[in-house]
Amino acid sequence: MFAVELAQQPMSPSHMDHWLTDKSSLTLRLKALCRRFEVTLLGEWQQPAQQDGVGWCCGDPLWLREVLLCLDGVPWVYALTEIPLSTLNHTEVDFTALGNRPLGEVLFSHQQMRAGQLTVNHYDAHSRPAQLAAELGQAPNSPLWGRSRDFALAGKPLRVNEVFLPVAEQRLR
Repeated sequence: MFAVELAQQPMSPSHMDHWLTDKSSLTLRLKALCRRFEVTLLGEWQQPAQQDGVGWCCGDPLWLREVLLCLDGVPWVYALTEIPLSTLNHTEVDFTALGNRPLGEVLFSHQQMRAGQLTVNHYDAHSRPAQLAAELGQAPNSPLWGRSRDFALAGKPLRVNEVFLPVAEQRLR
């Protein structure tokens, strides 16, 4: 949704490759690195899709959830979840009531969850994740890296976008 498209995509840092392409729960992997894992809810709102997705078209109404994944009080990952209203209204999961609960725990524990392919993305200084990183005192001096993944929950689509903030990239070296 907010990835930067370039004719020639730069290469991700090699120390990040496994984190960007691993198909397991990022929540569980991050929890293993810290004493205290927290989800900070930045906001939830509805808006039209800015581009087509798997299971929705540009302009379709989406519900968005924006969070930070924090390790020992430090933001490591910015995440944006895109959920079509048809998914929001037709699954047993109440996404609007997650609050500070990790979405990864819900998705990866649900028996009817199917995960799609991962897409690796980079984000320039004008992107929402880079601007947020700067506001958090983590001004990036190179593109940020992240991944997007489509999921189906009981056959209904949603997308999770996860972007590693500068602190995460430094500490994962």
